[in-house]
Amino acid sequence: MDLVVRNGTIYTPYGLVSASIGVEDGKIAWMGRAAPEGVRVLDVDGKLILPGMIDMHVHFRDPGSPDREDFETGTMSAAAGGVTTVAEMPNTLPPVTSAERLREKRRIVERKAYVDFALVAGAGSMSRDEIKPLAEEGAIAYKMFMISRFKELAVSDADMLDNLLLIAETGLPCLVHAENEGLVSRGVERARSQGRRDPLAHSEFRLPLAEAEATARAILLAEEASVHLHICHMTSSEALALLSWAKGRGVKVTAETSPCYLFLSTDDLERLGPYGKVDPPLRGPEHQRALWQALRKGLLDVVASDHAPYTREEKERGWIDIFDAPSGSVGVETTLPLMLGSVNKGLLSLERMVEAFSTNPARILGLYPRKGCISIGSDADLVVVDTKAEFEIRGENLHSKQRITPFEGFKGRGKPILTIVRGEVIWEDGEILGRPGYGKFLSPIRRRV
Repeated sequence: MDLVVRNGTIYTPYGLVSASIGVEDGKIAWMGRAAPEGVRVLDVDGKLILPGMIDMHVHFRDPGSPDREDFETGTMSAAAGGVTTVAEMPNTLPPVTSAERLREKRRIVERKAYVDFALVAGAGSMSRDEIKPLAEEGAIAYKMFMISRFKELAVSDADMLDNLLLIAETGLPCLVHAENEGLVSRGVERARSQGRRDPLAHSEFRLPLAEAEATARAILLAEEASVHLHICHMTSSEALALLSWAKGRGVKVTAETSPCYLFLSTDDLERLGPYGKVDPPLRGPEHQRALWQALRKGLLDVVASDHAPYTREEKERGWIDIFDAPSGSVGVETTLPLMLGSVNKGLLSLERMVEAFSTNPARILGLYPRKGCISIGSDADLVVVDTKAEFEIRGENLHSKQRITPFEGFKGRGKPILTIVRGEVIWEDGEILGRPGYGKFLSPIRRRV
């Protein structure tokens, strides 16, 4: 074996198993109690071995905004957070709205990636002729924004339905940012007219109704097109009720939330200021409780970081006028520790955490069982976790270019100590051991074009 990970407690679809894992040519080739010979042997002393986490919603700002982040620092952060695969969103500069742009973005970022990566294509108001070639070029999914400053990615209802009908023919899922642009714009106008510039105004005037109305509209259009709809960063109990209604009717829809909405609320906005500004905004504690319940029950399918860094200078403008600061936060490196801490506190089972942060993203993106599980023939993407180790999140310790985190000072038990991507140790005990360019571009296993 090229690598043997010995004496672990392995997470499998059938429960936890005390065993060792043998790796050949980047794949899991052997599992059992008696460890085989290996070129390299790692004894993990009974610690938990999970399938590598899959963060299906990141913005690494590459190309176009390297001062905010790039694919090298972004994937370093992923590796340090136990994330072995990322799916990068299309709203870079230029946005990924053609096969040529996807090809160029791949060329730029693949020489920088520490972990495996997939690229999400934009499907907005651009030419319909570009939709299918993006799938042919290897896009993992499509993304549409019902509200966006990227006009190429924003869609009217008519454009959205036309796009969804074409996307359905590719067999790929369509990710959607669901907020009503008219309601949001009117809310900002009303806040400004009342002299509100404080951080809480971003939440108070960007109503849950804007998210719920757009969620309902997206579901109805997706049902008409018979496409797999994936709703990003859900925040409100009203939108969750619509998600439950759609699933109950057999609509092919999945959904995600992010740690911002699980661990932060409007109670934190005064303290965090612009560093707590995300879109959709943080909600009240009652919505937070609804999200946890939906995650525990499986109504919410995915946890994803929505890692979206901005420079300190850009964010600081929000202390004077919250509407002048961009929306987004740093999160790809802190998601797994936060979720492991929640497992240790009894807020979520280990099984639901692995499903939401590894298995379900792999299934939705067409990567399962290559990714998202520990089984013979799967990629040897593994994260070794010390469930007893205490952590404290500190921005200065992160690997992102932007080291201000809304989770500063959060503490808990359970953290990744070793990240393996296709049999190569990328991160171990606080040290990056991988190299840029090792990460491999991923296309979905199933695709119809």
